[in-house]
Amino acid sequence: MSHNTPQPETTPAFPPHVHEYALAHRCTTCGAQPGQPCEAPRKQARVDFFNDVREKVGQPAMTPDPLQLMHVARVDAGNRHRDKDIAAAPWPEDRVPGRRYDTLGKA
Repeated sequence: MSHNTPQPETTPAFPPHVHEYALAHRCTTCGAQPGQPCEAPRKQARVDFFNDVREKVGQPAMTPDPLQLMHVARVDAGNRHRDKDIAAAPWPEDRVPGRRYDTLGKA
């Protein structure tokens, strides 16, 4: 007995992680090139501090949201880029299943 139930869409219209847009830009604060993480030692130190505290109380380390380790100017550029892609894309009901509408290229 087989059912021809359509499969749910597996390819999102836009990258599922907002930080992909931020990484697509050069950081104007630290100069990190597209695709490279920001050089943000104070942000990393804060994550390390909290993970040290968690370790001392017997909790596993937490993996930070990648946006927490990026400079605000870069995140803002990524948000503007994503907003432009969403504004330029067709309405959700008019989108072609499986087609991406971002301008990041192959992500």
